[in-house]
Amino acid sequence: MAVVLITGCRRPTGFGQLSAISFAKAGHTVYATMRSAEEGKALVDRAKGQELDIRVLGHDVTSPESNRNVVSRVLEEEGRIDVMVSNAGIGAFGAVETMREETLRAVMETNFFGGVDLARAVLPAMREQGKGRVIFVTSVAGRFGVPSEGAYSASKFALEGLAEVLSYEVKRFGIDVSIVEPGFCNTGMSAENTSTAEQNDQSDIYDAFNKFMIEATIQGELAGEDPQCVADMILEAATTAEPKLRWQPGEIGSAIMESWSQSTEEEWHASIVEGMQLGWWVEGKTTG
Repeated sequence: MAVVLITGCRRPTGFGQLSAISFAKAGHTVYATMRSAEEGKALVDRAKGQELDIRVLGHDVTSPESNRNVVSRVLEEEGRIDVMVSNAGIGAFGAVETMREETLRAVMETNFFGGVDLARAVLPAMREQGKGRVIFVTSVAGRFGVPSEGAYSASKFALEGLAEVLSYEVKRFGIDVSIVEPGFCNTGMSAENTSTAEQNDQSDIYDAFNKFMIEATIQGELAGEDPQCVADMILEAATTAEPKLRWQPGEIGSAIMESWSQSTEEEWHASIVEGMQLGWWVEGKTTG
């Protein structure tokens, strides 16, 4: 059985916590991390109730010191790390022109730099072991841009590129890199970002757009798939005898990626405008 380190495990309906439970039910030892270990009490209680081997640790992926401390803790207790799942992430909504710089930087620090730094912290141990799996949870928004999600898309685009490069560099050491690309899933993540005012400067030009997009995204998430399908695929990607680089969980994500791959840029642009009901915006109207 494997020793697994998973970040971003705070939310009960999130990919991280669901993955932690799925790995533990499969018999693996799981270290589930989140910014504050106190937020993991419910997960600890659930693990005890089901006799699952899950240990919750406080961990800030944006801190290089915290990344190395958590890796050292796992290695001290287990002697190895077989799987690292970089799942921690935050979202933000708003037009590129109005998004505050601190918001943009916070998204990049967590979603990109946090995942990259943790991978750099865990790779020496995996090289010494001669094996390991590194899994990055990105998004279909890491393959194409989503209106109002410039910071989020940029962070996932960057992570996708780095993960693909890394897959070549560490293959010789017996380490496999995978990218899991969810589509719309009802995790509750978007609902936690309901105030664009906290993330954007006020703008008579963009306020209606920003408000429309966050409401549309939340409704899309509520209508999304069960996030368990993502957790199941993360487990599969980590344990399969035939690892591969990219995985698209669920029917929605797979359908989106198939449509994207078969469309011209013009066709895809038109489908985004139509699917997200943005005709009013691109045509210069004042409301949707």
